[in-house]
Amino acid sequence: MSVPTLPLPPVSLPRLALVGTLFSLVWSSAFIAGKIGMTSTGPLTLLSLRFLLAGALLVLLGRWLGASGQAPRVDRSILLIALAAGLLTNAVYLGLAYSGMRTVPAGLTAILASTSPLLTALLATLWLREPFGWRGALGLLAGFAGIVWIMGGRASSMPPDTTGVLLILAGTVALSASTLLNRRAVASGLDPWRIALVQLPASGLALLPLAWWREGLAIRLDAAFFGSLIYQAAVVSIGTTLMLLWLVRHGGAARAGSFHLLNPVFGTLLAVGLLQEAVPASDLVGVLPIVAGLALVLRPGR
Repeated sequence: MSVPTLPLPPVSLPRLALVGTLFSLVWSSAFIAGKIGMTSTGPLTLLSLRFLLAGALLVLLGRWLGASGQAPRVDRSILLIALAAGLLTNAVYLGLAYSGMRTVPAGLTAILASTSPLLTALLATLWLREPFGWRGALGLLAGFAGIVWIMGGRASSMPPDTTGVLLILAGTVALSASTLLNRRAVASGLDPWRIALVQLPASGLALLPLAWWREGLAIRLDAAFFGSLIYQAAVVSIGTTLMLLWLVRHGGAARAGSFHLLNPVFGTLLAVGLLQEAVPASDLVGVLPIVAGLALVLRPGR
């Protein structure tokens, strides 16, 4: 099924690469902040409060910027698509990833999440009829090879919990599906700000009963909890949601998803620098094909 697109202003590849790199950096930092926050509360409780707080901050920020005027009428089906995309990303993907991260290192969690670009590109080509070309396919395969190399080194040096890994991998499938749904939402002309206002509070409300059932909403009110929550709500949730929607709108679902290939780079660096996690030497070797693969994905002339 092809997606009708609205005319867009031209966006240079350096600008696309800059926004995508910043997106990956902020996205990867969430795993570090989440690992810190989960010393004070459960993963579902942390995520639910994060999305509810992010939604409230978006409303306040919108009013401060004067963006609270009468919004244009939007087809209900488009809003439902945007809602489904948000629930898949925030409730399903992050819910599974954070649950798995209780027994899996934060750096490895970022690496596992990087397997989503291949599936996203494949589905975007089959479902949305997005042209990708041989350079893009080769780039994704190179990046995936780097990820497999890193995972192999991790498995031999410090085997992670199998259940945790499976939870994270299941979440990446939801992440790929949400990227395609976001493409349909932004292609309809729905404003990214409005999409975020739909997705973030709904995700928080969806996770709230699960957090109460599974974790009793137990919280230790300390600096780790408040610091992690505020950073994830204000910087990660709002920032990555708006950046991802911008990337999907201007670069397509496959290109937007390809920036997850950088997650092993940033996830490993942040895990080492902030959590003092040990990093196998194979991680550093695996970074090279990842960066080269991303360069091929972004190369014009497909």
